[in-house]
Amino acid sequence: MTFGLSLVALTVVAGTVTCLLVIREIHVRALDTRVSNAVMGLPYRSAPFQDMTSWFSWLGTRYRRFYAEENLEQLRTILHSSGFNHHRTLPIWIGIKVVSTFLFPVIALLLAQLSGRGPADVLVFGLIGVVIGIMGPRLILSVLKRRFDAAIRLGTPNMIDLLVVCSEAGMGMESGLARVAEEMKQSNPAMAWVLRRLLDDLRILPNRVDAFENLASTSDGLRRFGTMISQSLQYGTPLSQALRSIAVDLRRERITKLEERAHKLGAKLTIPMVLFLLPAMFIIMGGSPVLHLIRSFASFGK
Repeated sequence: MTFGLSLVALTVVAGTVTCLLVIREIHVRALDTRVSNAVMGLPYRSAPFQDMTSWFSWLGTRYRRFYAEENLEQLRTILHSSGFNHHRTLPIWIGIKVVSTFLFPVIALLLAQLSGRGPADVLVFGLIGVVIGIMGPRLILSVLKRRFDAAIRLGTPNMIDLLVVCSEAGMGMESGLARVAEEMKQSNPAMAWVLRRLLDDLRILPNRVDAFENLASTSDGLRRFGTMISQSLQYGTPLSQALRSIAVDLRRERITKLEERAHKLGAKLTIPMVLFLLPAMFIIMGGSPVLHLIRSFASFGK
C-alpha cells in the first residue's frame, strides 16, 4: 500500500511540474511575441498551436545535445524523406519524444493505480509506458515516411508528363515546375510540396545540379528523376527525351510491382484459407454425418 501511494504521489508531482513548465514556457513565448509585434507595429494574435510548437522546439533544442551527431543526421534524413523541413521539425520532434518519454509512463502508472493493480502489475504498466513513449514517435514517423513515399511514387509519372507538356510548350524549367506544382496541389500535395522545395533550392543554390541531387535524396521515387535531370543539365542532353524515358520506366516499374503483388496473393491467401475457410468447410460438410453417427451409436446402446 505504501509503495502504491508513493507511486501515485510521484506521478502527481511529475505531472504537476510538467504542466507548470508548459504553462510557464507558453506564457514567456506569448509575452515575447507580443513584445516583438509591438516593436514592429503588428497587431497581436493569439496562436496556441504555434505557442505549443515553439515550446516543443525549445525543449528539443535543449535536449538535442544528448543525441550523437550521427543520430541527428539520421533523424534529419528521415524527416526530410517524410516530407518535413528538417531544420524546423528536428527540435520539435525531439521535444515531442522527450515529453512522450515522461508522459506515457506517468499515464500508465496512474491507470494501473486507478484500476487497483498490484505492485508487479504497476511495474509492468510503467515499463509498457516507457516503451510506448520511446518507440511511439519513431513508429509514427516511419508510418508518415511510408505514406509520403507512396504518394511520391504514385505522382511522379504524372508530374513528369505534365513537365514534358510544359517544356514542349516553351516554358522554362522553373516556370514549368511552378506550373506543375500549382496543378498538383489538390491531387497530390506531397508532390507539390517537393516541387516547391525544388524551386526554392533552384533559386538559392548556386548550382542547379546540387538542387536536383537534393531532390534525389528526398524519396526513392524521385532518385532516378533527380539523377537523370542533373546529368541532362550537366551534359546538355535533350530534357524532354530524358523526361519521357523516365516516365515510361517508372510506369513499367509500377506495373511490374503490381504484377508481383498479384502473383504473391495466392501464396498469402493460403494461411487465411487454412485458418478460417477450411475449418468451416469441414464443419459444414462433415457435421451432419458425424451427428448421424453419434445418434446411431447412441441408439445401439438402448
